[in-house]
Amino acid sequence: MNFVDSPLPKPCLIAKLSDYVFQVATPFSTGTGVYLPRRELLVTNEHVVRDNATVVIGSERESEQLAAVVYLDAYYDLAFLRPARPFDLPELPLAETPPEPGTEVLALGQHFGHSMRISEGKVLELGHLHHGISFIVHDAWQEASHSGGPLFTKAGHLAGINMYDIQEGKGRALSLPTATIKECLDHFKAGHGRPAARCFSCREIIFEVIVNPNGHCPNCGNPLVTPDLVEDYEPTGVSATVEDIIKTAGHNPQLARRGPNLWSIRQGSAIIQMAYHEDSGLVTGDAYLCRLPDIPRPELFSFLLKENFKLPQLTFSTYGRDVVLSLLIYDRYLTVETALPRFEHLFEKADEYDNILVEEYGAQWLN
Repeated sequence: MNFVDSPLPKPCLIAKLSDYVFQVATPFSTGTGVYLPRRELLVTNEHVVRDNATVVIGSERESEQLAAVVYLDAYYDLAFLRPARPFDLPELPLAETPPEPGTEVLALGQHFGHSMRISEGKVLELGHLHHGISFIVHDAWQEASHSGGPLFTKAGHLAGINMYDIQEGKGRALSLPTATIKECLDHFKAGHGRPAARCFSCREIIFEVIVNPNGHCPNCGNPLVTPDLVEDYEPTGVSATVEDIIKTAGHNPQLARRGPNLWSIRQGSAIIQMAYHEDSGLVTGDAYLCRLPDIPRPELFSFLLKENFKLPQLTFSTYGRDVVLSLLIYDRYLTVETALPRFEHLFEKADEYDNILVEEYGAQWLN
């Protein structure tokens, strides 16, 4: 589909474009990326995936999966990710030229655990030099413009990749133009799929097969990290025990990671957030079940209070309009043998109660 040949009302255009916007998560950061079907690559910021060989990606359309980091470019703050399986999407048009000042643009972004953020604005300036790099400056500056999110024209063409806000100018955000991104993509394509990195010192793109074993650029001799030299994150201590529990319970801990001490698991229609709080020594499991209706029936709260007396080690609560079922364990008691039955009980009851609250008490499904 060519968006410019099929003009769409803005809500329809945003719905189409959001299919290309993906959440990106590592044990240390989250960000946004945009998928390019013809290249079968996801483009994001280098700082989002730094020090990770694989990352988790997902969207409102696609479930979470692992993607390999295949290109690192600290100079332009770009990274390319190769999903484990390609996504069946029409080609996303790339803007031939940067949108002129005054042109309307859209910035889309979505971090894990948050809804899609959409910011509308206009191009303010072209050719703005920042650290010697030419950027588009625009005022679609809210959180959607941070960390790898795409900048689109009103015709639905990708105009750039958003980087970060200009600190000295409130409401002014930087976007790396599509022409620069395409140049990097073409250089990467010349390697026929081999992982690569741009040397920050000499600016040359080096493919992993010609990097010196000690991690130095063969062109200038300065340190260079290509994706093959990056080791996957390995948890230790309590975090490793939590991941053993997640794995033994039948879930993939890599897909669940949202931080070094935070995990998110979907069990049926419920979402369970597991966290380790180092200061208190608590390991928590919070199952977000469903949302309270606009006008909750008294019977719903009566049901929650009665169930609290029946449930060993689990507690119902509400957070805003979210209904939450929680489990607490101290780290000194945490082993797979002692904690697994409790977390399996939480997973089982979360999905069960979700259905009861929606079907019998009028609660709303959690999107």
